[in-house]
Amino acid sequence: MKKISFYLIALLIGVSTVFTSCSKDDDILDPNPTIDFKGGGEYVANDVTIKAGESIKVGVNAAYNSQTKKKLTKFNIILTANNTPTTLIDETLTSNQESVYSQDFIITFPNVGIVKLVARITDSDGKTDEVSFTVTVEQAGVEVKKKTNVEFGSFNDPIGSFYASSTEEVFTVSQAAANQAKVDLVFFKGVTNGNTIAAPDDTDANGISDFNLNTWTTKNQTRFIKTTMTAAEFDAIGTVYNFPEFVAANGLTKANQLANGNVIYFKTQAGKRGYAKVVDLYTKGDKAKFDFIIEK
Repeated sequence: MKKISFYLIALLIGVSTVFTSCSKDDDILDPNPTIDFKGGGEYVANDVTIKAGESIKVGVNAAYNSQTKKKLTKFNIILTANNTPTTLIDETLTSNQESVYSQDFIITFPNVGIVKLVARITDSDGKTDEVSFTVTVEQAGVEVKKKTNVEFGSFNDPIGSFYASSTEEVFTVSQAAANQAKVDLVFFKGVTNGNTIAAPDDTDANGISDFNLNTWTTKNQTRFIKTTMTAAEFDAIGTVYNFPEFVAANGLTKANQLANGNVIYFKTQAGKRGYAKVVDLYTKGDKAKFDFIIEK
């Protein structure tokens, strides 16, 4: 056993000597240039999820190999989606970029999908280095639901004056009193306000004694903003919509003096945004028809 062990040791030493004698002090273990993403602040350097139409800021720092001293010649950004690569940036570097390259880019992603972003640097020897991350692009906006031809009547009409957008229900006075937490708005036609939709906490709505709002203990604070949106633009909204910011300072407790075709932007106390389109304001009686769009 000792002889065998010695033989093995001797053999290993011999092999080690052979390999050592073949090596050279000036061998370059990694002859490639280097590249890295910039990080921190507004830069994106790792996997990220964004909405369609949004942009990200990408920065890179690259350098030639200090041992080979081969000049940097080309920089590329390649985007790959559905296994199809697309060269977004194909830059031939100038003489003042031959040793160090640093640049920032703002890249917009208009389409939904998963995209691999690769940044690559190439030197005069054809050696390369690259870094990458994945961008998941989701549909912009939120899912919405649409309810059409919602009719409202006066306080004593069987179809009711109160609306719950979450359940798409129209309530009479007694039904609304029993479902106060659901009610987002009330329709009325007044001498001063004309055709109006208002929040349950609106002063004028509370002044209508037949609504009995003064007895309610829960009055949702829905807020309304009149828009310049046309009826056709309202009708064109599909199942997903990117609502604009609802500026609370511009929100009112009611939208009055309504006319056919008007579109009102509203936000419920629960935080749901939506639009109400006036379909028909009947010439006789306190009656109206609306279409509603609200986020799910």
